[in-house]
Amino acid sequence: MEKVVCRTTQCGVPVPGATKNVQRLENRTVWLNELKCSGNEDSLWDCPGYPAPGVSVYQKPTVKMIKCSGQIKISLEPHECHGVAKYSVSATHSGYFCKDNWGPKDTQTAELLCRSVGCGGLKEIPRARWVDMSNYERSEKMGVDCAGIDSVTNLWLCAGKPNQCRDPVVVTCEGHERLQLLGSPTNVCSGQLQQKKTKWEAVRNNINITDRLCTEVNCGTVKNYTYVDQNLHLTCTDTVKVVLMDGKRESKCFGRVHVNRNGLNQPVCGAGWTAENSHMVCKELSCGKLIEWTNKAPVGPGVMDDVNCSGNESSLWHCKARHGPQLTCQQTPHVICSGSVKFSLADGPGKCAGRLDVLHGGEWKRVAKSKWNEKYSDNICQRLNCGKTTGENHPERFFQGSGSFVSIACDQNQPDISECVKSEQNTRNEEAVGITCENHEVVFLKGSESCSGAVGIRQNNNTFWLSGSNETWNSEAAETLCQQMHCGRLTKFSSSSSAGDISDMIFRAYRCSGKQRSLFDCDKVELPDHNENIAQVECSGKINVSLSEGCWGKVRIFAEGKSEGVCADSWTEEMSKTLCQETSCGEAVFKARKLPAREVVTFKSLHTVGNTSNLRESTFVKTEKRETCVPAYVICGGRENIRFRPSRDKCSGVVEAFYEGDWLPMSTNAAIRFGADYDFCEHQKCGKSENPPTRLGLPHDGEAITAIDCSGDGSKDAFKVCSISLTRNSVLGVQQCSDWREIVLEDDGCKGEVAVYSQAGRMLVSSEGWTETEGNRLCKDLQCGKFKTKREVSGDDSFWNKTFKCANDGKAESIWDCETETPPSLQRKKLFIECQGQSKVSLSSSCSGEVRINSSPVCNQNWDTDYSNRVCQELNCGNAFDHSGLSGKKPGHYVSCDQHHHVLGQCGRVEGTCQSSVSIHCYKNISFSTSENCGGHLIVNYGKKRENVCADKEALNKDLLDTLCKMMNCEANDKPTKEAIPETTRSWKKLHCPADVRDVKYCVTTQPCKTNKQVTLQCKGYIQRKPDPPQKKPTSAIVIGLGIGVVVLILIVLFVRKLIVRRTQKSRVLQQMFPDREIDFDSEMYEEMNQPDDMEEDFRQDRFLAETEFVKGKGAQSSSSLQYDDVDEVTEAHPLTPKELTPASLREPYRQEGASYQSDGVTYEVDDLPENYDDVGDIAANVQTTTDVHNQLKATPRSSTAPPEGQQSDEDYLEPDQNGFQAVYVNWTE
Repeated sequence: MEKVVCRTTQCGVPVPGATKNVQRLENRTVWLNELKCSGNEDSLWDCPGYPAPGVSVYQKPTVKMIKCSGQIKISLEPHECHGVAKYSVSATHSGYFCKDNWGPKDTQTAELLCRSVGCGGLKEIPRARWVDMSNYERSEKMGVDCAGIDSVTNLWLCAGKPNQCRDPVVVTCEGHERLQLLGSPTNVCSGQLQQKKTKWEAVRNNINITDRLCTEVNCGTVKNYTYVDQNLHLTCTDTVKVVLMDGKRESKCFGRVHVNRNGLNQPVCGAGWTAENSHMVCKELSCGKLIEWTNKAPVGPGVMDDVNCSGNESSLWHCKARHGPQLTCQQTPHVICSGSVKFSLADGPGKCAGRLDVLHGGEWKRVAKSKWNEKYSDNICQRLNCGKTTGENHPERFFQGSGSFVSIACDQNQPDISECVKSEQNTRNEEAVGITCENHEVVFLKGSESCSGAVGIRQNNNTFWLSGSNETWNSEAAETLCQQMHCGRLTKFSSSSSAGDISDMIFRAYRCSGKQRSLFDCDKVELPDHNENIAQVECSGKINVSLSEGCWGKVRIFAEGKSEGVCADSWTEEMSKTLCQETSCGEAVFKARKLPAREVVTFKSLHTVGNTSNLRESTFVKTEKRETCVPAYVICGGRENIRFRPSRDKCSGVVEAFYEGDWLPMSTNAAIRFGADYDFCEHQKCGKSENPPTRLGLPHDGEAITAIDCSGDGSKDAFKVCSISLTRNSVLGVQQCSDWREIVLEDDGCKGEVAVYSQAGRMLVSSEGWTETEGNRLCKDLQCGKFKTKREVSGDDSFWNKTFKCANDGKAESIWDCETETPPSLQRKKLFIECQGQSKVSLSSSCSGEVRINSSPVCNQNWDTDYSNRVCQELNCGNAFDHSGLSGKKPGHYVSCDQHHHVLGQCGRVEGTCQSSVSIHCYKNISFSTSENCGGHLIVNYGKKRENVCADKEALNKDLLDTLCKMMNCEANDKPTKEAIPETTRSWKKLHCPADVRDVKYCVTTQPCKTNKQVTLQCKGYIQRKPDPPQKKPTSAIVIGLGIGVVVLILIVLFVRKLIVRRTQKSRVLQQMFPDREIDFDSEMYEEMNQPDDMEEDFRQDRFLAETEFVKGKGAQSSSSLQYDDVDEVTEAHPLTPKELTPASLREPYRQEGASYQSDGVTYEVDDLPENYDDVGDIAANVQTTTDVHNQLKATPRSSTAPPEGQQSDEDYLEPDQNGFQAVYVNWTE
């Protein structure tokens, strides 16, 4: 039994002679009695002898005490009362306890452990990762489970074999006091030694000085110590400090958290990192408050992990954590403290104005305007020693820069604005905050030139003048000023006495050395009381602001000999107005269709000085490096940018506006709003806008203006800001003023006398002064090519009261630009001009069809009957009576005519894509005919239709009838007959001839024919055809036809059914004959069904199939010529009988005499085929076939199969199919 006990308790072997009886404790149950152990059992429970636990009555006053050879020692590592639970057995082996299956009683187990090592009770169960587990992972392990064991006095009683043993047993006992050193952040391993009780307290001189003190604070060993006010101060061998790293260099108050240990920087790992840890770092480094932390990717092996600070430690190094030289980091914490935050005003005209930038995490970032509160502006200005904000209602705009954004939002617990900075995401289309403080100063030059004049200083709406005192104003100060103003080098400097009351002027003075970049970088000095002079300077450069395309385009600043762009970030609407006025480009600014793309610029921004109206006096901020931005872009314009499109018309036609380099037309009903006093016609000197247009607008595929809306205060001189609305694929509007006029060529549009039409009527143009130049300009306006010839024509017509003379510079955009105020002389003559081009109008057929101009179709849009009449008259086809559209897209002409255009070539036209072209019909295209020769029903060819004709009784007079007979090349005869008109009247035309109509074609109308009579002509020579006698309806024929159809249908059904049955029977026969071979009957059947030419033969053969399906006998010769195509196919594929048993007619019906046929290794001899079918009867007579059909439902073995009773057993007998299908037995007899 002793062996079993020592072995199961892992205590070695029994000590010989050490077993003895000891007094039994009262009230303690004896569980096992009468044991008979052999010594080999795994536990006492396995020993035989005891009836059951606690059943055997034990009344002795003593029990056995056994002593084993093992010596068990339990301790904690690395500290006496804190660390991992460790055991050793007789100094022979050791290991660690692991806490498998620790449950609610794990605190009791830990309490037992602390007391067993003499460290009092349990203080806490710390994180397992806070201790060094390198030895644990490679050592022996023992599980601890005290569940179900009462009154445990030693942890070893709960030890057993481990299960998984992932985590060690770690405890902190009451006997352990945490230590830390309170000293300088430059070395946290030197300073006053403190221990943690309820709070951190200094360790006094009643402690044993050992290396353990430095080891417990992870600082090596004791180097030296001293006492200050009886408080122990230690200096350990390690030198440790917490640092923040920005990349590979130490940074101030931001960066990845590192620890420098003995000169080596190693990261702190981020597992379990908290905001409290980050606060600890900022506090330790005297960096203010934590504003942001995050975990980032690791940068190498760490020195601390699982850090857990409470906030009252002296250093991050002394927080609870796992320490080690080569810890594996999954991530590294990155901390930003408020001490790293700085503010600046960047990219402005001075240090006290610009875009607010924040140094955050080592990077200058912009501040999001959407979350900015203006109350913070004063704080920023005061931080930068710039006073307060100016409080302007319209603050300046600055270069937006690039990079990330932060937001600033403080609460009442954040008095320092640097603690309120927060990173921002999703900042697309965000604008940066800009601030102008009251101490912001700018320099300007007041003079006639941009780079010369009196030197002035503007600050917060106050103007100062630079003193011209000899004590401060010198060449160094003047040279600095020229460079600051981007005006090149100094040419000369001087001073002049101030004009006006000197008491109203405030002076400033600066002393420069020549090395400064700005006058404000020089030393500001006090002025002598006697100063009365203003500094004057003249620089070599010149500054000018313009637009790249004259009156529109990108803003260009000419400075230092170059013309460069400026960013749109700082550009304002007021600057655009000023620039348009300075360049005399109109009284309005138009909004751009599309801003230009980003590009490299030289100037970041432009800033006006005070209320100056001259952009040359502005301050320019130049880029110091390559910058890209959207350049400033301005479109100037006004009333002068709107005009009539140059054409043969004057004061009439399409209105267009000059916009971004293009003259864009106005669409129908487009509005122009330039104020209540604006009248377009008056501005064009064309009279009043009182006449509605007489011409329709033409379609336009490109961009067109739908509205020009110019805002302002309503006065005539107020500067306007205009917006233009655009559309595509519109109809252009046509405007006509009261003083409209148009010039035309009277014959066909491209030749004829030159005439001017206006409200005064038609007037001819005098030939005086006309040369080839004027002729070319007119022909081009008329879309007639180049000038060809001219001649003078005498006449007394009314003449236009002005002449025409074009300048030789070629700038005339229309013939009206050549009009002079000189009237024609009294010897005037009419002008006849012919152009090289033509406006030839035609129809696709004679007097009808598609309308074409110079072989190109005319579009149907806006077409009306007047246009059709012009075409028919021009082609001598009379009037038009119909027009319609021909569908289909095609290139063609859109046409718009005025009332005075008598031919289509004179009308206005543009080329485009027709959705449909126009087709017309002229009256000369109408013709008449009759249903019979010289008589019968009258028919009219009207447009595209032949229609019957009706007429009132009164209209059918002899003259009309005679005229109709003559049109049919027949002589007049009798009166017409009258017949009733059918009820349907759609395809009828009515003859209605007033007394004054001489052409019967003009009598054809579309009036209804409901109460009129059909016109029937009976001209001379007309013989009326006798009508055929009426016939009875063929009722019997219909009945007979239906009967025949039914019979045919029945025959077809019977034929198909018989065909299917026959195929089925044949397939079954073959299956029974060849049960071991797979035969594709379905495909065979489909092949035969797909051969319609053979089906008729198959049908004919089927009549004889019952009589002669197989022929028996050797050497039998068949004289039958019947064709059994389907049987032949089966025979060829699967021969059922040898050659001598196969009828020749089944083998090959269409072989030539004496021919042989070989298939599948079998050769067939074919006898001579008979020439006719006369011997069919003989075959039927000589051959007798008996067929027995049996339904074989049960499979029978081949050996036991016998023919039916009375039948001959030979090779022709077919065995039953094993599948139980129908079997066919055939027996041939002769």
